[in-house]
Amino acid sequence: MFFFKYDFRTNLTALLTVAMLLAGYSIQAQPVQVTPEFQRAMQQLAQGAYDAAVEELKPLMGQGKFHASTMVEIGKIRIKQAEAQMTSALANFSDAAEMLNGGLQAGGVTGPELPKTLYDLARVYEERVKNYPMAIEIYRRIIEDHPAFLAIDRVYYNLASSQEAIGQIEQAAENYRKIVADYAYSTYFSAAQERMKRLSVGTGVQADAISTQEDFAATADAEQAAQASLDLGDMHSESGNFKQAASAYRQAIAASGDQDEAVRAYRKLFDVLDAKQKDYQGAADLLEEMMQKYPDAPGTEDLTYRLGRIYEQDLDSMKKTTTSDGRVRYRKSVENVEKALNYYNSVTEKYPNADVSADAFLRKGELYEKELRNYDQARKSYQEFLDRFPRHEEARKIREKLRDIEGY
Repeated sequence: MFFFKYDFRTNLTALLTVAMLLAGYSIQAQPVQVTPEFQRAMQQLAQGAYDAAVEELKPLMGQGKFHASTMVEIGKIRIKQAEAQMTSALANFSDAAEMLNGGLQAGGVTGPELPKTLYDLARVYEERVKNYPMAIEIYRRIIEDHPAFLAIDRVYYNLASSQEAIGQIEQAAENYRKIVADYAYSTYFSAAQERMKRLSVGTGVQADAISTQEDFAATADAEQAAQASLDLGDMHSESGNFKQAASAYRQAIAASGDQDEAVRAYRKLFDVLDAKQKDYQGAADLLEEMMQKYPDAPGTEDLTYRLGRIYEQDLDSMKKTTTSDGRVRYRKSVENVEKALNYYNSVTEKYPNADVSADAFLRKGELYEKELRNYDQARKSYQEFLDRFPRHEEARKIREKLRDIEGY
């Protein structure tokens, strides 16, 4: 009997506990929409009284069962309020622009205040209403009628920005160029120069833009000289004038005040010599000069490998030889092969685990095997490649190659 009562009471307690948990869950899950506070909040919301609607709901934040859903509803109300305010603000800006425009046309502002008011109006059309054609019309009016306006450089910049926004790229580039040419003092100078560089490429104002940059580079002070020449080199390069680009980059190297600036100019000049002009000897000489001056420059491992490739394959150094059985064979210059090996060795010794080092090991093995017939060194290079890069995509092929040259 004792056990029967114990089991009954235990089971009853368990049932009551489950019931209480379910009841608690039900309480926590109650949505705020069932409350009179929510109904009153919706009435306020229907009248556009957003703050009043939020105030109706706030007391429910202190009630645990409604806390979460109340937060959600207040968030929804605030979103609607923000959307309404943005719509209202846009309407107000449009109304303001119309009023200002009408007043100006009726002669409501004269004298020195007129260009400033026109500028304010144009900015409203550009930045708020997004009516770029109207903004462009007003900016042009300021330039034509009020050329002595103190903020005329800003007028040109805003005009160019508006033209760029609607795809008038050539006109925009010309107005950015105007700032660079005539308003060196402007706080918009650097931004205008950058936009001029980018937008003028391939347009009718490209030649004028380059000429403007040449003038700026020629008169730049010591602090600006290197960057001005770099920018000029970029503009020449983008227009296909690689000889002029190379000259500008050399000027940038000469004017550089620190390693980063100089290395940037060296790299740009190397790209022109190597990829555009195919002047491989010039490119090799340039890289050797740079690495002698700046041996610890970032990315040196890639440039060193590229030097090896230039001496291995790009320089015209094939020599005609005749084998013992009378066959003609063209072989690389031993001198250039040895230079290539020196650069590959430099990569593998200084940066043994870099990705480019894997390629350097492979090139060393190939040159030792095919050009110098030094099979011991070839095996050494291939084996070191496998030791360091066992999962490389070329690993299987190199293992087979090692088996092929085993008897040599």
